[in-house]
Amino acid sequence: MGESSGKYEKAKFFADMLRNTPSNIRRLTYEIEQCEGRQKYLAQTRSPSDGGDVRWYFSKVPMLENELAAAFPRTEVVGKGDYFRFGMRDSLAIEASFLQREEELLSNWWGEYGECSEGPRGSVSSTTSTSDPQLNPGNLPGNQSGKRYPGADEDERVGVPVKGGLYEVDLVRRHSFPVYWNGDNRRVLRGHWFARKGSLDWLPLREDVAEQLEFAYRSRVWHRRTFQPSGLFAARVDMQGSSPGLHALFTGEDDTWDAWLNIGSSGFASVVNFGGTGIKLRRGYAPSLSPKPTQDELRQQKEEEMDDYCSQVPVRHVVFMVHGIGQRLEKANLVDDVGTFRHVTESLADLHLTSYQRGTQRVLFIPCQWRKDLKLSGESTVEKCTLPGVRGLRVTLSATVHDVLYYMSPIYCQDIINSVSNQLNRLYLKFLMRNPGYDGKVSLYGHSLGSVLSYDILCHQENLSSPFRSQLLYENHNHKSYPECESS
Repeated sequence: MGESSGKYEKAKFFADMLRNTPSNIRRLTYEIEQCEGRQKYLAQTRSPSDGGDVRWYFSKVPMLENELAAAFPRTEVVGKGDYFRFGMRDSLAIEASFLQREEELLSNWWGEYGECSEGPRGSVSSTTSTSDPQLNPGNLPGNQSGKRYPGADEDERVGVPVKGGLYEVDLVRRHSFPVYWNGDNRRVLRGHWFARKGSLDWLPLREDVAEQLEFAYRSRVWHRRTFQPSGLFAARVDMQGSSPGLHALFTGEDDTWDAWLNIGSSGFASVVNFGGTGIKLRRGYAPSLSPKPTQDELRQQKEEEMDDYCSQVPVRHVVFMVHGIGQRLEKANLVDDVGTFRHVTESLADLHLTSYQRGTQRVLFIPCQWRKDLKLSGESTVEKCTLPGVRGLRVTLSATVHDVLYYMSPIYCQDIINSVSNQLNRLYLKFLMRNPGYDGKVSLYGHSLGSVLSYDILCHQENLSSPFRSQLLYENHNHKSYPECESS
């Protein structure tokens, strides 16, 4: 009895520690800041080019099916606008999870990178180079041969929660994915080394290039400077990448070191005074120096602030958004509609709620796509009977009004109800898996036919608590108007 009781208490304690409460959120922040693995990525010199902030990014363009993350981006320096930053707290959470399994993740990453390339391009530099053979990717820490991560069930995978819990990051596969709906995977990139050329923005480098630069940095390669063919007194580090002749030049001492990225086997590219083809490098994230941020930058900044807010405030109310007719149309997208609704409610909350109200709880809106995977036997028959005349109008009617007729039909009504209820149960179980011990509110928000379906489902629940005592009012009214009669 004592042993089983101890197991129960341990399980309860573990569930309580995972619960999304303010105390646990503060504890997570402290653990991220005090993570031992993070210390080695902090600035180890006093150079202005040295920093310790690692930022994670996600791609603007979704990945194709069965596409490896190591194949992107194609260039060593990420193009401006091709990747977006995660919020500060989301980035810290991803980095903390990465550092806990750094060796394993790097091993998987280099294994995947090897599958995407046919080996190093270009020749190794001559004896005039000061590069160290240990700087090759094959000798980098964590690059041991190992098995690829086995593909898990897409519906069961759990990653690092980001963007208010609506998305998660799979660090093994290096992509983010939506939690509560089927969507595109987007490549995630760890920004540790950054480059700047011709603009005021520091852009992240691809991981394979950044890892080689990091290894050179830790070995303090600038202590092995020699005169380059260009006349510059610098240490040259030849790197393996997609561009032949890719190399970096390190100048200065511990407190003044600088680095540039160059392409060209001759080494005659001038990097003096930031000129020529040299691309200025820095270690660690730095914000943009632009005095007037663009509209895209302002929009991204607001998005990051909202993500940071969501990562600090616990969810106390879950609302499942049940759509109505029209989701079979080509341009219909419930996920985008719920996203717009989410932004509207956030704006209203800013206007009408106090800082205390917004700081103690938040609402999570989850789309319920019950029609997307529902196949009714009558649909194929209707398609075969559709006349060619005015086909566009007929297809539109079939994708909208017919859903109402299917629901009113005794043959398909239960199929539709089952689709909605099964989807709601699946989404709620996903939420509970990520929020164990949740005891907040759960609501349904239905639109058009979705409101009728939601009402129908709620009316058939055996145990249902409602904040409105409508049933009691109805019983009182019924008792007064129609007195009970004795049966003979």
